[in-house]
Amino acid sequence: METLVLMTTVYFFIFALRYLVLSFSGFGLISLLPSRRKIQEDRQVTREQKFRELKHSLIASIPSSIIISFVVYLGYLGLNKVYFDISQYGILWFFGQILLLMVLTDIWFYFVHRAMHSKKLFKHTHKLHHLSTDPTPFATNSVHTLEVVMDIGYLVIASFFIPLHPIALFVVISIAFIWSTIGHLGYEILPKNLYFIGKYLNLPTYHNHHHKTFKYNFGYYTTILDRCFGTLHPDSDKTLKEKSSY
Repeated sequence: METLVLMTTVYFFIFALRYLVLSFSGFGLISLLPSRRKIQEDRQVTREQKFRELKHSLIASIPSSIIISFVVYLGYLGLNKVYFDISQYGILWFFGQILLLMVLTDIWFYFVHRAMHSKKLFKHTHKLHHLSTDPTPFATNSVHTLEVVMDIGYLVIASFFIPLHPIALFVVISIAFIWSTIGHLGYEILPKNLYFIGKYLNLPTYHNHHHKTFKYNFGYYTTILDRCFGTLHPDSDKTLKEKSSY
């Protein structure tokens, strides 16, 4: 039990520090972008919103730390498929599991995200995150505890079926955090002339439209499932092309 508590404490400080570094880096990045790249140009973010996002993001680091620590601790006890020697499955699988989990994340999040927008679940899970209709980088992890469980709970399930290394898990979660920070910038970062690729990625324009309307753009890494299931905002492609041209 002491080992689990120690793991959770270490993960919490790492996750909190990572959040602070990435969110402040996000603010640094948007300070360098042209103002015309702001997606909701008519909106001004308040100090109260930033403080709320910061507070709840740090709080959400607690359940995140507990869940990941639990997965690793089960591996320590030999109760799931978490392993600690990379050579046991080889370097190819080490990177393979990262790619696999990223694909699973995109699929899992799309359907869980849509579920959280149902009337029964929204007020108990996702409403907190949507208090920010024009999010900032601080909103990256500003979610309810139950949403944390729904967002990354699949990793607990996956750990019983897929060999997972703790470092690979950390890499996957860090990539997800970086992508979430990008999605909440409120400014489009896609370089000019890359629209043909960018329209398939869940870039700031797409996620900002989700925060603004609540009804569209449920994907995580990509817009592929939104395109397949007809949940892409009708103006997102046009706005992405416009904002990335500045």
